[in-house]
Amino acid sequence: MIEVRSPWSGALLGVVPFFDEAGVDRAIRELAAVPESEDPASAAGFDVTMSKAAVILSERGSEAATLISKEQGKPLVEAREEVSLTVGLLESFSRAAYRLGQQFQPLAAEARIGDRFGFTRQRPVGINALFTPNTFPLLIPAKLLLASLAAANRVVLKPSSATPLTAQMLLEVLGQAGLNLQTVALLTGPGQTTGQAICRHPLIDHLSCQCAPETLGALRGAIGAMPLRYCHGGSAVCLIAADADLDRAVTALVRQRFENAGQTAISAGTVYVEASVAAEFTERLVVAVRQLPVGDPLAPETRIGPLAERSRVAECVNLMGALTTAGARLVTGGACLGSVVAPIVLAEVPPRHPALWNGRGYREILGPVLTVTSVPSGMAEIGHWLDRRTQPVVSIFSQDLDWATRLANSLPVFNVHLNGIPTWRDGVVSTAGSGARLGRRQVDERVNEVSMVQDLVFHPV
Repeated sequence: MIEVRSPWSGALLGVVPFFDEAGVDRAIRELAAVPESEDPASAAGFDVTMSKAAVILSERGSEAATLISKEQGKPLVEAREEVSLTVGLLESFSRAAYRLGQQFQPLAAEARIGDRFGFTRQRPVGINALFTPNTFPLLIPAKLLLASLAAANRVVLKPSSATPLTAQMLLEVLGQAGLNLQTVALLTGPGQTTGQAICRHPLIDHLSCQCAPETLGALRGAIGAMPLRYCHGGSAVCLIAADADLDRAVTALVRQRFENAGQTAISAGTVYVEASVAAEFTERLVVAVRQLPVGDPLAPETRIGPLAERSRVAECVNLMGALTTAGARLVTGGACLGSVVAPIVLAEVPPRHPALWNGRGYREILGPVLTVTSVPSGMAEIGHWLDRRTQPVVSIFSQDLDWATRLANSLPVFNVHLNGIPTWRDGVVSTAGSGARLGRRQVDERVNEVSMVQDLVFHPV
């Protein structure tokens, strides 16, 4: 058994099974043996089940948010939002759920030969293994799990070793709502043992992974030619021009960077600011950061809680040491109490320092660290420092939109935001009211990622 402890207090929260290679093999073979008639999406009522699950999770919202705060360490206010968004996700699948095998689209006319006719349909991929991180321990497992179940797949769910209890609660809610849990295997344990055993198993047909690039690299070595859909984070970059609205930039940065104690994909950990306003920008930034309450995630006023993994504390401290040794100036933060790190702001950071830059782009920093680098006006060289694989988003703050647009055109990244910074919500869901709302097209896109397209052609008899 594996003990699960609070990153804030160290208190024992619960225990979960440890699945070694033999346990993984046994669980996956049992999953493969479930009759097709037991498939949750093949029976009428999957949409009703999702609707019931949304109601149950909403009713248990306080319990779920408290568990997330205790287990993952994020402030209670953020945990409540994660629960609310997950409720909305369940409601979206309740409205759009369908049986893939019954979805037929006629083949295009140019694909027909003679008097043959046919259809394109989507089929389940089989057993889909899901690897999910501890950054959003309820929302991300729900997002991947619901899409796989709607596609009529059997599912192996491997949550982060730091947050297995939240994944357990998600399945408990789905079971209460009527989902047949025989079609889902929750396998808990370290990635080096449990995760590797899942990847090597011959009955796994597909793998969906939302994880750090390092984890993805380790998985690639184990899965061979197995189909893999993955999403990994990166360090977003923020560019501050001399004519920018500095208060607006500071407000957006502090909110986005320090949510979830900096443990968020696309979080803007690196800031470039034109030299003429660098000192003023840094001064305003430090004032705002020092106002963030740090401490117990269950306290209503807390905005920075503990990091989900103790190893991330050492990473933040080591990064701070490497950059200050190279000439950066620590302007605030850095004190540690257990797994809590007071938000760190480093100014005068050398551009492309090896602790931040891997030769292609900037590394993801999973912790409350923000680096500020002063650059000459124009920022013409910035595009050479970025990589769309590790910098998914760049934000530009400037009142000269023509200049900002020209700069955006020179950047090798997928998403550029002018005078704003996207939050993690933009990458997960569209929001309306208090919960997540996905349209049918968005649900289809998620389901399509874990299904197989098949042409079914009928010849004359």
